[in-house]
Amino acid sequence: MTLPVDEIADLLASLGAALARQRSVLEQGQLDQLASLNAELESCYARIADFPGGQPALLARVAGESESRRSSLRTLLLQLDTDNRVNGELIRITMHRVAAIQAFQAAGSDAGTYGPGSRPNVGSRLSRHA
Repeated sequence: MTLPVDEIADLLASLGAALARQRSVLEQGQLDQLASLNAELESCYARIADFPGGQPALLARVAGESESRRSSLRTLLLQLDTDNRVNGELIRITMHRVAAIQAFQAAGSDAGTYGPGSRPNVGSRLSRHA
């Protein structure tokens, strides 16, 4: 059984909304909110993967629609692709930012020296906001 085209559009719209929220969270550095968003995104991607025939069949279904409907769905798919790429780049930037913060903390801590009496800075903790 295949999904009606309206359900496919709703699925793509929900994926788009989740990607938009993920981008906002990444731009604001609110990393503690990523776990719930990632679960939502995984659910959307799983629904696409569960489409009978997977992503290729879903794209074929879109291609078989009327010109106006196909055009609007393709526009949505292109936007999803762009949003996904932007979010991937934001994730890479965030990972580099967190690594840099950790390196600065390690270099500035007592444990970062080799002198006598060096001890780890036990109270040091990376913020959840990058």
